[in-house]
Amino acid sequence: MSRSRCLPRIVSTSLAVFVLASPALTSAQPIDMGTLGGNVCLASSTNDAGAAIGTCRNPEGDLVTAYWAPTTGPVPLAALAADDPCDAADINNASVIVGNCELGAAGEWFPVVWTASIPGGAPTQLKAIANHAKAIAWQINQAGVVAGSSVAADGSATAVIWMAGSRTPTRLPELGLLPPLIPSTTECVISDMDNTDQPVVAGICGLRDGGTVAVRWSPGLFGYAATVLPRVPGGSNCVVAAINSSHRVAGTCETDDGDVVAVRWESDGTSVTYLDYLQAAGVSRQQLVAVDMNEAGIVLGNYLTDDGLARSFVWVPSGIPDQEEALDIGTLGGPWIKAVDIADNGSVVGTAQSSSGLSRAFVWTPTTGLQGLGTLGGFASQSIALSDDGSKLIGNSQIASGHVHAFMVGGPNRNILHPKSNTALAAANVVVKATELRNLVKDKIDALNPDAKEFVTGVIEKAKALRPKTGERPNLQELSRSGDEVAQKHRALSEDAKESLKSNFPKVHAMF
Repeated sequence: MSRSRCLPRIVSTSLAVFVLASPALTSAQPIDMGTLGGNVCLASSTNDAGAAIGTCRNPEGDLVTAYWAPTTGPVPLAALAADDPCDAADINNASVIVGNCELGAAGEWFPVVWTASIPGGAPTQLKAIANHAKAIAWQINQAGVVAGSSVAADGSATAVIWMAGSRTPTRLPELGLLPPLIPSTTECVISDMDNTDQPVVAGICGLRDGGTVAVRWSPGLFGYAATVLPRVPGGSNCVVAAINSSHRVAGTCETDDGDVVAVRWESDGTSVTYLDYLQAAGVSRQQLVAVDMNEAGIVLGNYLTDDGLARSFVWVPSGIPDQEEALDIGTLGGPWIKAVDIADNGSVVGTAQSSSGLSRAFVWTPTTGLQGLGTLGGFASQSIALSDDGSKLIGNSQIASGHVHAFMVGGPNRNILHPKSNTALAAANVVVKATELRNLVKDKIDALNPDAKEFVTGVIEKAKALRPKTGERPNLQELSRSGDEVAQKHRALSEDAKESLKSNFPKVHAMF
């Protein structure tokens, strides 16, 4: 059957309708979101109001979980126990935050919920299934339901959700005859859920005879029931990326010839259509992977061209597999682009390589196309996520000093203040810290055996030689070549030298 060549225009027109009817980014100017007194802040999620979560270094140099209110700089979130680390995973429009905190001498992590409207309030710990050792959470919906896993002592995981206001998990059933007595699956993992107080949930389950299947769990009179979503004809493994309020599910499946295609399952749980073609790239495509879907059912994904270039697409499914087409969103002039999120207004964000070889955050809309967002003064930036309505974008960027700060596009100027300090005192502190660091490194180098010492000093000298002059950009080809040389020299080290390196510079050793 011949393919319609007008579909890309239909795709753009359909997307434009949603853009015109929804909030949009008010500007494309990244705004620094400030720090906690350290030199690094990384944002990970935001909501429609512009509140955000992430991780920052405090003045002591420790990484702590951070929360940004819509108009202010970051504040630290409390932990379950003093000096124990936490990690914030997701935030909803009510600024309820879900994450995980370490607790106890064994260093186990447990899911927690913070209520940002209670400044400095301690998090609420969520429970695991009875007799399980721990649990982990990674998503919260707009109704306050949390998704995650409960983990048994043997390491096996069970998909669970915590209803809003409840610390006790609800187990999602496995597949098979009378599960969990005779399950046909090894374990299941939640990928996404809708925004109701008793959500429909989508995820994947590993089969005992091998492979994975996409699953949708729906609430009923007697609790949740699992439905296996069909594979593509003749295909095998499937994974899930997203579900929307219509209970459509987006994901990726393997075909009978070993390729992978983006798929969308319809609300009935039995109909499936899949994308195996892109107008912009002709037949030059492979590995089409769905990464997200919005409320309109528009699917976002990434793929590879036959010559190995990474590209991104948006897809408005028609429901007819052999007539499905999608729109390549373009590039910033470099060989790769990676989209990560699509909002309900059709906006897309991600990171791409520019024509100068540097990574740049981008935003794409059907009306304006692809737009690079620049940086906060450094060389590179990346987009992390959009708010659900698409009015806010968060990302991370190098600043002029090379450190990384979180930024927002579409949010207010947070009026981040940098307190004045005594210049002489600040300079003295810098000198003291630099001297301490130099002595520490020198002592560690002196403790190495001769071969390891020669290796480390060689790496230091090479790094100094590669440092660009003021106003110049790094020579990426020279960096790549030098990296290969260092790796070869490391492989040639004796086992004694590698062990000496591991003992004194464990992070350097771990790089290899």
